[in-house]
Amino acid sequence: MNDDTPKEVAWHFGIATVLSVSLCAAPFVPEAILAYAGYRFLRHFTYGWRSWRAPGRVPHHLGRRGYRDATTRRRGDATWPIGLAKTGQVWLRREDLVQGVAIEGDDLEWQALAIGNLVFGACMNGMGAIVVEGIPKPVARKKSELSDDKVPRKPAMLSRQISQIARPFGRDTEVYSIDLDAVPQPPLRVAASTLTTAIADMRLGPEAEALHAELLPLAMAIAIHRKKNPLEIYAAFLDEVALDRLIKGNYEIEGHGVAADEDASAEGAALRKAIKPIQNLPDDKREVGRKALAAHAAEIAGLKSVSMTEGFELRSAISARGIVCIRPSSPLTTTLVVARCVEALVEGKPGHAANTLIHVVYPAELSGKSARRFRAAAVQAGSIGTLSLPARPPSHIYKAVRKITAVRIQARTGSRSGASEDAKVISTIKDCSFTLDIEMPA
Repeated sequence: MNDDTPKEVAWHFGIATVLSVSLCAAPFVPEAILAYAGYRFLRHFTYGWRSWRAPGRVPHHLGRRGYRDATTRRRGDATWPIGLAKTGQVWLRREDLVQGVAIEGDDLEWQALAIGNLVFGACMNGMGAIVVEGIPKPVARKKSELSDDKVPRKPAMLSRQISQIARPFGRDTEVYSIDLDAVPQPPLRVAASTLTTAIADMRLGPEAEALHAELLPLAMAIAIHRKKNPLEIYAAFLDEVALDRLIKGNYEIEGHGVAADEDASAEGAALRKAIKPIQNLPDDKREVGRKALAAHAAEIAGLKSVSMTEGFELRSAISARGIVCIRPSSPLTTTLVVARCVEALVEGKPGHAANTLIHVVYPAELSGKSARRFRAAAVQAGSIGTLSLPARPPSHIYKAVRKITAVRIQARTGSRSGASEDAKVISTIKDCSFTLDIEMPA
């Protein structure tokens, strides 16, 4: 009856009144019917006008005043502002965003604005936020800013913008930024499994994955024994000559050589056991895998911004509801960060990250599998996992993410108003589907 007009409610009231009068012979029944009809009639005018289908959801502050959501019949409980449409403010619930959000657009400033809007919602709900930025592209300087060498400047990290967003909530001092292209600074801690996942997501081929799976454990064992950086040892074995010597049962580190056939020590025995899987790989496939991995050997060896033994731990940031901004330096470091986010989500109890937003600017170089793993891990952990994508994602990424996001926010820079913050929101949420043009707050 809440959806009926006053005329329809009055008609129901009249029918109930006539029925109650006609049943005068039955004691107390007419009075009960009349009282119930009066209650429904009065309740319509008290709450009936406060039940409607909002552009998205009925916001929580209106729900506290009695306003109900026509789709759920519950008092409004939406706490996440999306933007402003012609029909009013667009709000969603945290549970809606957990179903997946994709931000699609090529304008970097618009993307930053959309990400800031998500962080604003996280701060408003007292949640933590982890933002993985895109790979920075040099920005041409203005004539007044050009130096003699005319070197393009690096764009500022989003942490500055996020700090301004968090300041009204008193959380600007909680913002922690990690620039993987700037060292020295505390590195991001990763694991051997993180690098393995990153290699798979880089689409280097099954040969590279097979060689990596056998070579990394050997490099880790030697690094622990020699107290060296495992990434440097791993990259050194990708050299053609070094790998050929290793297959024959020899390697040398800083003048110390080990021969599997001659060394009777525990190190020699471990080498004999470790090189057998590498020797069992077909020669042609092993060489194909080596060449694919060798293209990234120099970068892997020079990674000072990540560490397998110490550094910043993402799991701690999630449990502490921290606000963290991470800027990768290359596709490889992006895959490492995304893989580490997935590990941090799956390594806890179900729902342990319910108070965390994790946003990833997803590069086109990745396979798309990590996007699916990221979304699955976010759902398992109860986290809001969102993705930034190009306006027209490559086919391999589009196929991977088209079914894992329930809300898509698309840039509309060519709109009638010409404002860069105009956007189109497409919701496929089960009981809250809509398509709206909105304007995101600056």
